[in-house]
Formats: sequence, structure tokens, C-alpha cells
Amino acid sequence: MEDSQHSFGQMKILIWQTAYLGDVVLITPLIRTLRKCLVEAKVSFVGRPFITQLLKGYDINLYPFGKGLWESFEMAEKISDYHVAVSPHVSARSALILFFSGIPLRIGFDRSELSWLYTHRVKHQWSKHEIERNLELLKPLGIKENEWIRETKLFVDEEEIKSARQKFNLPEEYIVLSPFSNFPLKEWHLQGWTELAYQLKISKVLIGTEKEAKKAEEIERKAEVINLVGKTSLRELMAIIAGAKLVISVDSSPMHIANALGIPAICIYTSTSPSYGFYPRIGTYLVPSLECSPCSPNPKRCKTGHYACLRAVKPEEVLKEALKFF
Repeated sequence: MEDSQHSFGQMKILIWQTAYLGDVVLITPLIRTLRKCLVEAKVSFVGRPFITQLLKGYDINLYPFGKGLWESFEMAEKISDYHVAVSPHVSARSALILFFSGIPLRIGFDRSELSWLYTHRVKHQWSKHEIERNLELLKPLGIKENEWIRETKLFVDEEEIKSARQKFNLPEEYIVLSPFSNFPLKEWHLQGWTELAYQLKISKVLIGTEKEAKKAEEIERKAEVINLVGKTSLRELMAIIAGAKLVISVDSSPMHIANALGIPAICIYTSTSPSYGFYPRIGTYLVPSLECSPCSPNPKRCKTGHYACLRAVKPEEVLKEALKFF
């Protein structure tokens, strides 16, 4: 495996990452590194259905996967002719599907559920950024650290940015506010967002999914924002972020999308922490100063019951950091 181009150049390599939007953004350096180091290899990607929009512009084959039981059997059959599988996803389902696919070389993390089903297990280290953590999975293919591409990348063209600006009547200069997460304990309190939006003397675009519409309306009632929560497609959301001066977000995918488009991001941490490796590379972050912090990477309940982390970061602290980007 010393000569990675010679050993794996014409092989079929599958990347398996069926986690959330932000996780897929953070796997793009691994995709880019594979395409650089193994130019002749056929690289494919299995992920949730949104990958067809998110990864538009990548010269790879995409397999949208909805995770249904019958679909899992079909996927195992569909990918059975691949030579290598690289999976940063740590679920038992992922390990099982890849095992039953019969792919001969399967690389995963040692903290994965059913990790013994992988032929090569790579040590998972929380001390590393997720980007570097994922790139470690390429070492069994002979790809060394000095060959890694460490920058995330998404593709949005100027026409898309112009179209989104016109459709939603956006000003020339604005920032994006992203208050919501799939995990409520990652969400900074709404009053904080309201106060921050009120104090920021620049146009503000509020983003999120349709399920957060009521919370977005609460912010909109108390501060002047352009409320686009639940009103955009994924490509439109990416174009809006690409046209922004700054994104202020909780620990969620918009900050990763922003960085992948070259836009700085400020992350407001609550129950989680940059120590888990999910932090913006372009921009900065604020963390709560609490004895119980951090909680866990994806917390589902407060272990102390006081939920102090949701209010620990103050609006004036965020405002101070935001003003540095104008």
C-alpha cells in the first residue's frame, strides 16, 4: 500500500456517511483528497437524499439512501461490486450493510457500533477536528497526512446567488442568523437571538426548516429580520449563505456550509463544545463557562436539570465578535 496511486488507482471506492447535513459537509475534504490522490478511481457516496443537492458539482456517483429496511437490502446489493468502503458513520446499521455487501476492504472507526465487522479500524480521537478525524480513515489506503486536503468545499455559482437575492428580495449586504438545531439542547435561547438581532445594525436573514416556523415568528415579532425559515430549498439556502457577509449559528450545519463556501461563521455553543471537533475553521466561537460543560456531542437531556448552558453566552458577547467582521 506504499504507492496508493498504483495500488488503488482504478478501484471502486465507496464513501458511506448517512448522518446529518453538517457531517456530510465535513466529509468533503476526504472526497477531495481521494479525487486528488487516486485520480483514476471511481469514487461513490452513500448518504441521505439531500446529498444530490448538497454535493452538486462533485465528480462522484451519488447513492441517496433513506434508511428503510428493504432499501438497506437493496443498497447492500447495489454496492456489492465495490472494492473499498470508507465509513465515518458509526451506527450498527452502517456496519451491517457494508458487511453484507461483501465489499472486501471496509474501513471504519474503532468506536463504531459492531466495529469488528470492519476489516480496518482507525482510532477515533475526539481531540482532533472532525475534518482530520475523517481523513485518518484514508491511512489504510496508503494516503499520508502530507497529501490531505483539509478545506471543506461546496459549489454555488454566481447565478444561484443572484437568483436567490432576487427571489427573496435580499439587500446587497446582510448576515445570516441560524438559531435552530435537530437537538434542542444545542439551541441558544430565543431571547438571546432577539436581543442580538435588535442590536445588529445590518440586514439579518433568519434561516431554518419549516418545523421551526413558530419559533422564528417569535424572533420576527421582536426584531427586524428577513424571515426565510421553511421557505427555501437546500440550494437556495446555500446560495443565501454564499451571498452573506457572516453566519451566526448554533452548533449546526449552517456554520459548516458557510465555511465550505468561504464565508466566516460564529458558533454559539450551549451544551456542546469545540473540544468535540465540530467548530468553524473560518470565524470564531463562544462557549459557556460552566462546571457541567461540555455535556456530550449530541445531548438529548440536561444532566443537571438547570439548562444553564442555554443562556450562559450573553448577547453582548456575540455582538462584540460579530462587529469584528464588518
